[in-house]
Amino acid sequence: MNERKVRSRGGAVVGSPFKRFLMIFALVILTVAVLFSYRVFNEKSAEYDQKKRVIEELNDQIAMEDDKSKRLKERDDKVTTDEDIEAIARQELGLIKKDEIVIRPN
Repeated sequence: MNERKVRSRGGAVVGSPFKRFLMIFALVILTVAVLFSYRVFNEKSAEYDQKKRVIEELNDQIAMEDDKSKRLKERDDKVTTDEDIEAIARQELGLIKKDEIVIRPN
């Protein structure tokens, strides 16, 4: 019970060597826990960034498909007669009638 209290240079009371060991051990455990948490945080952050890039790419694809769909709907609204259908078949698909001859330049 006659424990002698020694003060360090900063004025803090320093107890027995066992208490010092426990304090150092606790600091080491806390340091390891912080470093492990930092590592896990970095891994999750990289995973989040990768998923964010994938989402951005998918959103870009959705926007492109929406534009394409809009253009096709506009074209569908414009195509109302057989002449319109025939013009599209000739221009875009290269189709011809049975009795026609196609002459193509080389």
